[in-house]
Amino acid sequence: METLDVTEVAAHGWLENVAAIAEALPGGLCVRAEPGLALLASGAPLASVNGVFDVRSAPGPGLIADLAARAAEQIDVPWCIQVRAEPDAGTAETAAAHGMTTVVRTPLMVRELTGRGTLDGRLPAGFALRQPGPEDSAVFATALAAGFEAPAQVMSLLGGAEILSLPCATAYLAGVGDEVVATGLALRAEGCVGIFNISVPPGRRRQGYGTAITSAILEAERERGARLAYLLSSEKGLSVYASLGFRTVEQWTRYTT
Repeated sequence: METLDVTEVAAHGWLENVAAIAEALPGGLCVRAEPGLALLASGAPLASVNGVFDVRSAPGPGLIADLAARAAEQIDVPWCIQVRAEPDAGTAETAAAHGMTTVVRTPLMVRELTGRGTLDGRLPAGFALRQPGPEDSAVFATALAAGFEAPAQVMSLLGGAEILSLPCATAYLAGVGDEVVATGLALRAEGCVGIFNISVPPGRRRQGYGTAITSAILEAERERGARLAYLLSSEKGLSVYASLGFRTVEQWTRYTT
């Protein structure tokens, strides 16, 4: 695949994955304005998982403004405006009109999963991977809360039974003995897989567990048929994902208050 094709697949796969989460949750909202543009809300009090999301390669600001006005009326938790393309003046003005003056740039990273053999990861001693189902959602959500140092009630939504029941979703827990040392979530869409919720609790960081679980997820999802993996990386995660063969193909822009 050419880089442009890979980027398009990953960008639209991301939107489909986040829409699936929004549609699955009881307080969720999913309004599709046109291909690549949607108003999505999970109901969790995190701006990054609620708001107007635009993965069109050449958007116009009009529909974004319309959806932002609707978001202001219908979403009662923090929300954002996130665009894939370089934001124009109209988008920035819309964000400012809703009090969104904080701008964050987030890299979209991709990795092809073609071929056979190892995907560059080395598993630490005692490392064991399992795939918790909906019946294990409380355990998964607790592990997410520990890894992200976030409130349990937030992660009970984003790691709850509704998400783990989605046909496109597989949760992953890594353990050493009886201790959970890393989490991850894979969300599939049309031949690609999104890597979400990679976390390691504070006492287990810098020991290779984040790298190990990401590598193990890539192996498992390749076996399921995925040929492309993507993720939106934090600044701290860039070097980890680069070591596993991910490369940055775009910088997305998110506006928040």
